[in-house]
Amino acid sequence: MQNSSTSNIDLTGRICYIYRMRLNKPQVEHLAFILARRLIKENNILVESKEKLIEDFQTIISHELEMEDQLDDRVKEILKEKLPEIRNSNIDYYEMFTMVKKKLAEQENIIL
Repeated sequence: MQNSSTSNIDLTGRICYIYRMRLNKPQVEHLAFILARRLIKENNILVESKEKLIEDFQTIISHELEMEDQLDDRVKEILKEKLPEIRNSNIDYYEMFTMVKKKLAEQENIIL
């Protein structure tokens, strides 16, 4: 897995980084392959095409990662609007980011 970072302004006005662990395309492909192989091997699933199952898993995993990226972007926008209030409250930006993200994910039935 690779780490990517996005810079944000913390409550004191300093630049801080929120590290996100992201899977690159080969890692998504490998994860999809492993999932399919294990489900088939343990007779948990019957499929006509292992390749189609792997493709479907890749699509699902990629979609979920995109949804989380979109959620992160919405959280950043919310916090950007509230930054002066957050700074005055002496709340850690990362903690607030995490709280808002969890709340939005819960409201929108997104599994993190």
